[in-house]
Amino acid sequence: MTDPSKMNKLMLFSIAGIVIACLVIAEIMPHRRTVFHGVVLGASVSCFNIFYMARKIMNIAKSASGERKGRATLGFGFRIATSILAIVLAIEYPHYFNEIAVCASLVTGYFILPIIGFIMVLNEDKHHAK
Repeated sequence: MTDPSKMNKLMLFSIAGIVIACLVIAEIMPHRRTVFHGVVLGASVSCFNIFYMARKIMNIAKSASGERKGRATLGFGFRIATSILAIVLAIEYPHYFNEIAVCASLVTGYFILPIIGFIMVLNEDKHHAK
């Protein structure tokens, strides 16, 4: 398995773990349900933004190598728009999502990504040391 696909898989499992844990805790603590639903929304959008950015980076690499023609961008505007949409959803439906939880969890993927990369480097060093 290549490193990008391994990182994507680990990212998906990490975010899925956070989402599942938040949904379980939301059922256990119904008085804090909006907070955990906000974390689920923000973490899901964050994960989507990471995958979208990874796809755009692959397109830039293909354009640079000559495999693909056309202009390649990072899609910053689209990623910002999805984040704003999540915040607007939280503001529009405060009885379902906590606004602060959504805003705080929008960076979840960007915090998990370096941790996954660090763990992958440590595992690679272990395998090369043997």
